[in-house]
Amino acid sequence: MIKNKTKNLVYLFTFTGALFCLKFLVIDKAFPNISNDAQVWFTSGLLLIVLGVFVTEKFFTKPLDVIVNIITLAVVLSMLDHKDKFLLFFPLSVYLVIIALVALVSFVLIDQEKDRNHLSQRIANSANIISGFLGSSKMLFSIVFILSIFSYFIASLENDSLINKGQIAIMLLIIFWGVAILMESIDKKLITPLLNRIKSEAKIKMVGKVIKRLSPNIVYVEQSPYSPVLKSGDLVFVDDIKNSNEGKELPCMMYISEQESENKKYLQFYCFDNNHIDVNKQTHVFKSFVEAPAKILESEIYVNRENIIGFVYSDSDIDVIKVKMIEGVDEKKELKEGDLISVNFYKNHTKYQIINVETEFENIDGQSKKGVKIITAQQIGYWQGEKQKFADTGWVPSINMPVFIENQTDDIVDLEGNFFRVGIVPRSKYPIYVDLDECVTHHIAIIGKTGTGKSYMASRVIEKMAMSGYKIIVLEVDRNNSQSLSKYIDSSLIEEQGADAFNPSTSTKNIISIALQMGEAVRGGGTVNFSDMAAELINKVIAYQTGNPDTKICVVMEEAYDFIPENSFGKQEFGQPNVSRISQQVLKCRKHNIGFLIITQRTALVTKTILYQCHTIIALQSFDETSKNFMGAYINGRYLDSMSILPKFRAIVVGKGSTCDKPVIVDFFDSKASKNN
Repeated sequence: MIKNKTKNLVYLFTFTGALFCLKFLVIDKAFPNISNDAQVWFTSGLLLIVLGVFVTEKFFTKPLDVIVNIITLAVVLSMLDHKDKFLLFFPLSVYLVIIALVALVSFVLIDQEKDRNHLSQRIANSANIISGFLGSSKMLFSIVFILSIFSYFIASLENDSLINKGQIAIMLLIIFWGVAILMESIDKKLITPLLNRIKSEAKIKMVGKVIKRLSPNIVYVEQSPYSPVLKSGDLVFVDDIKNSNEGKELPCMMYISEQESENKKYLQFYCFDNNHIDVNKQTHVFKSFVEAPAKILESEIYVNRENIIGFVYSDSDIDVIKVKMIEGVDEKKELKEGDLISVNFYKNHTKYQIINVETEFENIDGQSKKGVKIITAQQIGYWQGEKQKFADTGWVPSINMPVFIENQTDDIVDLEGNFFRVGIVPRSKYPIYVDLDECVTHHIAIIGKTGTGKSYMASRVIEKMAMSGYKIIVLEVDRNNSQSLSKYIDSSLIEEQGADAFNPSTSTKNIISIALQMGEAVRGGGTVNFSDMAAELINKVIAYQTGNPDTKICVVMEEAYDFIPENSFGKQEFGQPNVSRISQQVLKCRKHNIGFLIITQRTALVTKTILYQCHTIIALQSFDETSKNFMGAYINGRYLDSMSILPKFRAIVVGKGSTCDKPVIVDFFDSKASKNN
């Protein structure tokens, strides 16, 4: 109200001053010989319009205001010396009498204590509306002004064809009148919005009030109705309600996301220095247009703000963390199982791999519940660039620490030596290798159902071993089948030998494929009889290696249940004793630089005595519970559910031979891996 009064006074003095300047500097000079009656344009024309618009009509009741206007105008008109020269003098007088009677009726009849629907009050209100419009300062004095112009000024200009001072003066009078009449609309539609816009750009805006703090850095703010629009990553600061500490260094926060609850909006912020917030005083959040301190602009969370996906949640541990995801970020970043995320603590960027996501409710204001998504991620460690491997961090990050989607995009040089590049961690360039020496001395298993890329993976491992100088003996049944393992291996690296004629010393190539035909296993029937031949072949391998102690040998069993079946699978009369014999051979083969590569789609059908001696596992998609139970001895239980939904050419790598201390999901079919291996 005070601001409106001040503004009206400013307009009043401005227009009054302009009117006097217009009279004395323009009109009096343009019309020096004009009669005294012509001054009515000033006294009861524009001056009363200005006073009426900015004073009387702002503070008086309408009926009384109209009566005062009419009396004022009647007195002025009665003082004219030559009333006959004033155009429409008599009709104007009649008009004034009628409007005065209508206003008087309204003034007499109106009674605030009576029902508005009463006949007398309806008449009074109708009369008020009519007299208020027809008897307003704008209407009455504008009529006098227009009649004055035509009565005293226009006639003197009729004989002038060129534009002169008098015509310009009249134009200025009309312009002044128009601006005065329209000033209220101009102020409302143009001046006030423009001033508010200019002020809003310069001043600090309140965002809302702090309602909840989650140690150490998460703050929830109830948004105020006139809060400025915030974008993710915008900076705000915390102060008291009056913003009395403006200019001082205040706690700074970064906007994260918006959450709605019932009919309120809550904004989530990350506070850079939560320890400096005075809970008793600093409870309001403001948006400032002043640049934040350099230490905040250079901080990791601000620089990498576009890649924040959430914050460390409760129930996290050394091995697995929970992450409360920012709403909508999964669609924005297209998050998927296996994606790599990062948390910076202990001066390292520790990497975690998404293995699951769940939904739950969150209570913000103590009343409403809102659904949130909780990510489960397995630690795979921090990257040691000089060793090209991940190392275990060995600790858990603090709750509410920011979590980023991995954004490392630079190619990493391949690890040299006897290492096989299994693949890369999804959504990154980080490679995962297996140490071939470790795989041979401690055995390796590749498991997964048909069609997931198991044979492709095994063939690449075998080719890499062959190119690294290893001797590989491949045992498979029915090599002529289009899906047999040898079909995936580079034919230039393979030499085929029969089971009876097998002699590693005569081979000129590092890969020897021994195809065991179904017709060769007829003793008593049953698939387990292949184990008899496998045991004999392994004896020959041991004998060869004994004579060539520096040679590293890997025995590959494709569809291993043909050679080392579980004792519950097939007939046991002839083959099972040799399965036990092979198990004993596997135990002591590591002393002879002989390792085993076990390939199977069903772990339930393979003897666990040998499977559990494989200390490096590459697991592709599997559905059977036996495979999950077997893998449970190597990986976190939360990974087991992932095995049934792994897409083609994606695997879980774990074990002694892996360059990652933790289980890790990798994509293994990519052009770089295929080319290098």
